[in-house]
Amino acid sequence: MKISLIFIISLFLIATACKSSKKVTMPDSKTQGIKSWILKYERGPCFGQCPVYAFYLLPDHSGLINVKATLLEPGWYSAPLDQNVVSHLLSLLESDAWWHEDLRKQPEIADLPQLSLMYHHPKEDRMLTVQKQFSTSLSRVFEKLNHIVTEGRWVKTDLRPFEPEEIKTDVIVQLKPGVEINEWMKKYDRFGIQLKKKISPHQQYYLVQKDPAKGDANDFIQYIKLDEEVIGAQWDKKIEKRDH
Repeated sequence: MKISLIFIISLFLIATACKSSKKVTMPDSKTQGIKSWILKYERGPCFGQCPVYAFYLLPDHSGLINVKATLLEPGWYSAPLDQNVVSHLLSLLESDAWWHEDLRKQPEIADLPQLSLMYHHPKEDRMLTVQKQFSTSLSRVFEKLNHIVTEGRWVKTDLRPFEPEEIKTDVIVQLKPGVEINEWMKKYDRFGIQLKKKISPHQQYYLVQKDPAKGDANDFIQYIKLDEEVIGAQWDKKIEKRDH
């Protein structure tokens, strides 16, 4: 796997990671109980009693949620949603500029939970991850998402979202100066963490790997991002060559 050092360093220059790509059509699975979705919102853990869940907006504008902590008893739930609120939310996500806002001048917020959003926009797939910095425009969207989730009349369900078969294991992590990688990794033994290599000889960039059979991949990266000894972390992605 080829990794560009310039690309890696750029991942940590800002507190958000954004991506737009060509539209990938999500097929409607014919398997009973599997639903396609147009928007996925994940809220990660914090150092307090924060709700932790993954919310899916389905094509009919109903909702599906996987609760992991605090909000409800852990499990899967479905609910009808306020259609006016959903329509307003989608209108806020229309602007391409919203997905690429420069947050470098925004102050850092202590104990901000990991927030990520994926939207299958009619033109292209769009992704956003918020780690430490926020803005008014971001706040409007995430407050609306939180409102949709907290006000939903959730009931237990056997429905599940359609998820691409992608196994994420490798994370690029930047540790703070003075943090020793092998000692740091001991905190994540339950995920079967292993050091693949040091990316930069003079800086604290490492490529670590999670055992696919141990723990949840989303929990793995979110706990790393909340670690006080970590400056930044990002799933490793293969760099694809583009035709010019």
